[in-house]
Amino acid sequence: MLPKSSRRFSRAVVAINCAVAWALVFYAVMRGEGTAAIVVPAALTLIAWLVAGYMGVGALDFRTAASTATVRTSDPAA
Repeated sequence: MLPKSSRRFSRAVVAINCAVAWALVFYAVMRGEGTAAIVVPAALTLIAWLVAGYMGVGALDFRTAASTATVRTSDPAA
């Protein structure tokens, strides 16, 4: 069984930054001026990069943990 991830801080940072970016998107759209054409794509790109980066690091962490667990279970000296 793989150990549970302890990446609490990074998860919270990503969630807070995404929430702020979505709030910025809604504010720009409600304001209705030409700023929405600039703010919305930038904020959505930020959200995509934050989530992709978080998931990418998580995948690398999982791969490392899985390979470590495989090595430990197949090592007869352990």
